[in-house]
Amino acid sequence: MNTQLVKRAGAAFNQGDYRTARQLYQQAAARYGQQLFSANLALCDKALQGGTSSRVVTQALSSDASADVAANRQLADTQQLLEHYFMRCQELEYRLLDR
Repeated sequence: MNTQLVKRAGAAFNQGDYRTARQLYQQAAARYGQQLFSANLALCDKALQGGTSSRVVTQALSSDASADVAANRQLADTQQLLEHYFMRCQELEYRLLDR
């Protein structure tokens, strides 16, 4: 598996270029299997509709006067870790497919 396509898609997403990321993930899905990239495509769609999921959640909690600042930070950190481990899991899965 050529991981450069997936790395480029991830980099585009992290830079906020969701359209390019979506196109690259679609190419990867066509090449390697839709089931591997359905979550990535969903995140791109969500970002194109109004921001990344972590930003939407953080903004929603920040606008709520009763929300605790520590809880907002913990939620953002948890979202970031979740995205990191999801990407790591995909990398490991690609390595297995390359064997």
